[in-house]
Amino acid sequence: MTNNGDVVVDIPIQGHDPTPTPTRISSDKVPIQQHFQPPTPTLTDEIDQVFITRIEAEIENGLRQYNNSSDEIIRIQKVPRIMFQLKKFEENYYIPREMPIGPIYAERENSEQIQLKLKLAAQFIITSGRTCDYFLASINMEIDTLKTCFDQNLLEGFSGDKLARMLVLDGCSILQFIYSRVRDELKEFQINDGQASVIEQDLFLMANQIPFRVLEILMDSLPRDSNEAAFTNDVFIDSIDRFICMHLMTPEKFLEQDYGSFYEAKNTRPVHLLDILYSGFLYGFEHNPQNKGNPAPKKEFEEEYFRNIQDLKAVGIKLESSESSCLREVTFTSSVYGFRARLKIPPLIVDNSTGSKLWNLIAYEMCPDNCNSEFGVTTYLSLIDSLIDSKEDVKDLRSAHILTNHLSCDADVAKLFKEISYNVVSDQAYCDVKHKIQMHCDRWLAIRMSQLWQNYFSSPWSFIALLVLVGIVGYFLINI
Repeated sequence: MTNNGDVVVDIPIQGHDPTPTPTRISSDKVPIQQHFQPPTPTLTDEIDQVFITRIEAEIENGLRQYNNSSDEIIRIQKVPRIMFQLKKFEENYYIPREMPIGPIYAERENSEQIQLKLKLAAQFIITSGRTCDYFLASINMEIDTLKTCFDQNLLEGFSGDKLARMLVLDGCSILQFIYSRVRDELKEFQINDGQASVIEQDLFLMANQIPFRVLEILMDSLPRDSNEAAFTNDVFIDSIDRFICMHLMTPEKFLEQDYGSFYEAKNTRPVHLLDILYSGFLYGFEHNPQNKGNPAPKKEFEEEYFRNIQDLKAVGIKLESSESSCLREVTFTSSVYGFRARLKIPPLIVDNSTGSKLWNLIAYEMCPDNCNSEFGVTTYLSLIDSLIDSKEDVKDLRSAHILTNHLSCDADVAKLFKEISYNVVSDQAYCDVKHKIQMHCDRWLAIRMSQLWQNYFSSPWSFIALLVLVGIVGYFLINI
C-alpha cells in the first residue's frame, strides 16, 4: 500500500521481464474488506456435509456390529445387490410365493399365507403334546443369541417378544411341513402337489430363512420317549435329512450311496436350511468338508483350445459320470500314451426348481459374511457352462448320465447355464482339470491314440467290426 492509500498488486506477465510491474488499484473503488470476506456456504457444501455424516454413521454401525460378534458367523440377510443384475430374476428366484418366513418378508404376508402357517403350526403343537407358551418360553431363553443370527438392520421394529412369536410360528410350521411332506400327508392341510413344490422352493430361498437353531430348540423341546408323544426329536432329525436329500438335484442311486446325517457333514452348527442344502450339494453327508478335495488354486490365464463338448470329443476325450454326487469330484485322467482319456463330472438333475436353487446357492456364496466361501457351486457351474455351447452339448452330457433333463428340451438347459454364467460366474474354475485337458489336447500322439481307442476298442461291437474289416482285407490280400 502506498502513502496515498492505493493497493499495489503484483501481476507477472508471460514473455516479459520477470520483475513484476506494480499495478495501482484505487482503494476508493474497491474496498479492502471485500477481498477478505469468508466464502458463503453453498448447496454443494451442505450435501458434502450430509454425505460425511452418513459415512461416519456407517463406520460407527460397522464397528459396533464387529465388536458385538465374537466369531465369524454368516447372518441371515438380504440377497446381495450383485445378484440383481438381471431384474427379471428377482421375483422368480428370490421372493417367496407361498410361505414367507423370517423378518425380511414378514410385512408382505397376506392372510392366506398366515392362515397356512397357523394351520401347520397348530398341528405341530397339538401333536407334540406341548403348549404354545412352552415353545415360546424355550425360544425366549435364547432370544438374545438368536438376534445375532440376523443382520441387525432387519430387526428394526421387532421387539424381543414379537421376534420370539414370529420364530415360534415359522419354526413350528416349517417342521410340520417337512414332517408331512416326506410322509406324503400334506393333503390333510389342503396343500396340493403344485403348492407343495412352490413351498419347498420357498424354504431354500436365501433371504427367506430363520436360524436353524430355532428348529433345534423346538426339536429339543419335544419328548424323547415315543410313548409320551407322537413327535420325538429323532423323528424330526430324520425328516429333515430326508427332506434335504429330496432337493440335492442328484440321482437317487447316489443318494443311497452318500446318505447320512447332516449333523455328521458339518463341523459347525448349520446356519439355516439353505446352508444344509449347500453342504450336502458340495460334500455329501458321509464326509467331513475339510477332508474333501478343493478346487485348484487359480493360475495365470492360459489360452484354451477346447470350447465345448464337441471339441473334447474331437480329441478323443470320453465323458463319464463321477462315482460320487459331490460337486468336488471332477477329475480328468489320461493314460501314458493317451489310449484312454476320461473326464468325470458329478451328475445333476435339471428341473423347474433347479434355477431357483442354483441362484440362491450362488447368492449364499456371495454374502459379505461368507468370507471363507470356496465358491464350490459357482465354480462347478462355470465348468459346466464352459462345456455347453448348444443343445448338442447338453445331449452328450445326458448320454453320459451327467445331466438329467426334466425341462421341455435341451435348449432350455443350455439357456439356463448361459444366463447364470453371464452374470456371476468366473472363468477361473477347476484350473487343474482344465490344465490336464489342455495338456492332452497339445499331445498329437495322445489325441490319435485316444481317437483310435474310442472308435475301435471302446465297445465290443466296434472291436468286432474292426476284426471283420481286418479279416476281409487279409483275405483279399492273400488271394491276390
